[in-house]
Amino acid sequence: MSTYELIAACWVTAGDADAGAEEDRSPLGVRERIEAAGRAGFKGFGIGHLDLLDAERTVGFPDLKLMLADNGIEHFEIEFLMNWFTTGEDRKRSDKIRADMLRAAEAVGARHIKCGDHTGAKVSVDRLAESFAGLAADAAEAGTRLALEPMPFGAIKTPQEGLEVVQRAGHPAGGLLVDIWHTQRAGVDFATLADLPAEHLTSIELDDAPLTWEGDLLADTFNGRRLCGEGEFDVAGFVDAIKSTGYQGPWGVEILGAEYRKLPLEEAVNAAYATTLSFLDRPAG
Repeated sequence: MSTYELIAACWVTAGDADAGAEEDRSPLGVRERIEAAGRAGFKGFGIGHLDLLDAERTVGFPDLKLMLADNGIEHFEIEFLMNWFTTGEDRKRSDKIRADMLRAAEAVGARHIKCGDHTGAKVSVDRLAESFAGLAADAAEAGTRLALEPMPFGAIKTPQEGLEVVQRAGHPAGGLLVDIWHTQRAGVDFATLADLPAEHLTSIELDDAPLTWEGDLLADTFNGRRLCGEGEFDVAGFVDAIKSTGYQGPWGVEILGAEYRKLPLEEAVNAAYATTLSFLDRPAG
């Protein structure tokens, strides 16, 4: 039996949801999704904001917490908070989502909340760090942590840029999420990830994709990802670099792909689990 624990990020179990749209609800019920993740072997389950609100309305947070436990799910992940460093109407909407997520995190017991930016906003590191520190303090009060996810089309583009924000913020509840897809598309040498301090790593995410793509990069992040081993990324090299940091937490699986969405839930979730674990269990090097 593997010693590695995997989190099924929200899109792994979301079925034919339009991940790139404002209306990104899953057509599947939360119980069906959690049970499929548990049967596949996942120890973590992720959910997006709209599906989170639907779960609160249909089953309630106390029953959601029991549902996770009954299916062997130990790590609950909530995503994705945007515009936490902005002002005006965008910030008002973000603060509402923030309150929803923190309420759920406290009631259900979330391991972390994912946050970041994919608008490419031009923001100083000082402002990002100050805002992140405030968000981390709120997360700590709710008994959870933050996972800051750099994206090549965002305000924070690389793991190294994300680390600077996390370190300047200086709050123990704020850490870094390193996703292989975003790291590859940002042109970062995977070997440099070995220098990331493990104490600042909240989560790691795996997937795969071709090295080249057509069209818009943001669209590709929602449609072009594949199961580990079915693309051209050096998944093994990425895993080895992260392992060398001493990271001991669970590994997220995030398959955002047009082809993946067509698969029946059980087939999709089982494939996501097995293909990812094959890279974690292989000998280093």
